[in-house]
Amino acid sequence: MNDLIKSVFGDPSISLDCDSSECLHYTELPGHQPPSKTIHKNFIIGSSVGVILLLLGGLFAYKFLISLTQEKFNSIQLPFDDTNNKLMIEHTPSSLEFTDISYRDNHKQILDGVMGSVAPGQILAIMGGSGAGKTTLLDILARKSKRGVTRGKITVNGKEISDKHYKQVVGFVDQDDYLMPTLTVYETIVTSALLRLPKSMPDDAKKLRALETMSELGILGIKDQLIGNETNRGISGGEKRRVAIACELVTSPSILFLDEPTSGLDSYNAYNVIESLVRLARDFKRTVVFTIHQPRSNIVALFDKLILLAQGKLVYSGPQVEAPQFFSELGFSCPKGFNVADFLVDLTMKTARRSGSIGGSAINDSEDDTADQFARTEESSSNSVLLHSGLPRANSQNSQDIDTTTEWLHYASHRDEGILPNTHSQSTPLTLRDLVESYSSSALAESIHQSILSTRVNVDDNSSNSSDEVEEFKGRDRISTFKQVSILSKRTFKNLYRNPMLLLTHYVIAILLALFCGMIYFNISDDISGFQNRIGLFFFLLALFGFSTLTTLGLFAEERIIFVRERANGYYRPIAYYISKVLFDIIPLRVFPPIVLGLIIYPLVGLSFESGAFWKFLVILVLFNLTAAATCLLIGIIIQDTGVANLVGCLVMLFSLLFAGLFLNHDSMPKGTVWIQYLSIFHYAYEALIVNEVKYLTLTERKFGLSIEVPGATILSTFGFDSGALTQDLLGLVVIFLTFLVGGYVAMHVLLVERR
Repeated sequence: MNDLIKSVFGDPSISLDCDSSECLHYTELPGHQPPSKTIHKNFIIGSSVGVILLLLGGLFAYKFLISLTQEKFNSIQLPFDDTNNKLMIEHTPSSLEFTDISYRDNHKQILDGVMGSVAPGQILAIMGGSGAGKTTLLDILARKSKRGVTRGKITVNGKEISDKHYKQVVGFVDQDDYLMPTLTVYETIVTSALLRLPKSMPDDAKKLRALETMSELGILGIKDQLIGNETNRGISGGEKRRVAIACELVTSPSILFLDEPTSGLDSYNAYNVIESLVRLARDFKRTVVFTIHQPRSNIVALFDKLILLAQGKLVYSGPQVEAPQFFSELGFSCPKGFNVADFLVDLTMKTARRSGSIGGSAINDSEDDTADQFARTEESSSNSVLLHSGLPRANSQNSQDIDTTTEWLHYASHRDEGILPNTHSQSTPLTLRDLVESYSSSALAESIHQSILSTRVNVDDNSSNSSDEVEEFKGRDRISTFKQVSILSKRTFKNLYRNPMLLLTHYVIAILLALFCGMIYFNISDDISGFQNRIGLFFFLLALFGFSTLTTLGLFAEERIIFVRERANGYYRPIAYYISKVLFDIIPLRVFPPIVLGLIIYPLVGLSFESGAFWKFLVILVLFNLTAAATCLLIGIIIQDTGVANLVGCLVMLFSLLFAGLFLNHDSMPKGTVWIQYLSIFHYAYEALIVNEVKYLTLTERKFGLSIEVPGATILSTFGFDSGALTQDLLGLVVIFLTFLVGGYVAMHVLLVERR
């Protein structure tokens, strides 16, 4: 009999447990009265109470988690042991030596033959005009991942150490400030301290270290202000710059790299920042290296070492105090009272323009040639030449007779003309090659080179085995992954509740749409029109949750660059960030809204109460929402552009929606395309919802005075659904969810790596 049924209906799930004529469907028994559709008032009341309790419980948990994330300054126990002082004092002072640093990208030479050294307690400033290669050199010294080919040798205390140990003893501050806008200044800095300081250091000591760092940089007074962004005003740009510096200073690295640390600061605060770096270097034997653009003379006076670049070439490397004398001996004396930094940058820019290009682009130098010709016509008068050039020559007999004030004012008013003297030849202007060769052949360059080689040779002679490197530069023990997850989860939760519109929107929409759908589908009938309403309702719910998960794309896009920078600076392991993101971002937005909606809509519509169908209904909605969110998360990680990611996300959802089973009967699909439906998350969820609701339902259709009762399994078979596939569909959703979740982590781990 079962074979006959299968041949007629084509669905193996429709079967009888008896032989022919031994049993009948209960609806065919004489006197059978189909049950009338009743309104489950008790269940409606119970679900309403459940929703209220769920919301109250969620609100209580929300407040409780907020209280846990609030910093209580009176909880810091003072005084405590000298752990904080040990952090600053007990470390390995680290000198930095580098030779023959070259970098080539896209067949373009960015850096060529740069060398230098800086000892513990010293400040090294890297200067040069725009496109000189300052940031590129800083990135290479900090061992940042570069796209091009890097050559050269970098040693610490004369030793070559691995990238792993190197990155544990250095800090890096980017030129652009990428900070969480919803955190306060204190929370931002203390998060860096809690994540990066040694695990042996108590949390109270880490918090105190954060407060001390803020005090050093003059931002303690704004510790409770939010960072803010373009839409929500927070602290100023200069204050953000100091917060970014504080995030690195708080770890007290042996070597600290900073890209334009005074960018966006006024002259007073710029001096304070550099002065705090000098204090850190000299008081605690730290090594500080930074790029800087147009520093004031009082800031220049704080530099110990100076590197001057032009078009990637080394123009000067050595003590800052010796730079004016070095260029004076070449015939270029800085006017008295004038900023030597501006003078040197102008000198390199002028010679670079004479060489024909800056940053690889040709420059029209006709105006300078005209100026040079005019200058040469006036060389009969020494004073006239000097006033026209704005610079005194070192070998000029009358240079001491020129009024310094007039000279300074004239140079300041004509510095944009780039007119510089040339003592090498009356007819051939000085070029960049001349400056580079003058330095490379100088006694100063040779002494620095020999000093670096001597340091490395002494280290090689004194090193008996390779384990010395590991012992000396082993860095700090990192906190456990579990603790990283805990700290990052607090930060993620703060970001969530301080930006409440997205969270509230999800819950408000879930409640309002549940009430609206409950009203228009109220007490749905058990007939063919009722079946149509059921499949329409289920399709709407899945479309609602599927497309609402597109907000996941924007959530991750906002933090992409923050994650990349923090990962590069060794804040945490990627798995810790990913877990915290899933726990306190995806789950609050993807688990509870479907539950709230299900509790409201299920009793109002009057869906099936057979065999735990209600609980299966909730599980299907939650699992589908999680799977859709994991899909969007993977898309958001792979595709950087938010607009493109949204487009791809919409197309993926629409493609999946096409194969759900409403628009296309699965049984009528060409055999070669049937497999596509198994890629659709809507297919699994839609079939599971319909089977869960209709499988045990008997639909009664009354036409022309006749009552026709159709088993739900027959309807399912007609629409191409498998009535026995509920478990299979749930497993399909679980597999896709886990696959995309793991795929998202793999994509984040592999793709989101800093490449400069």
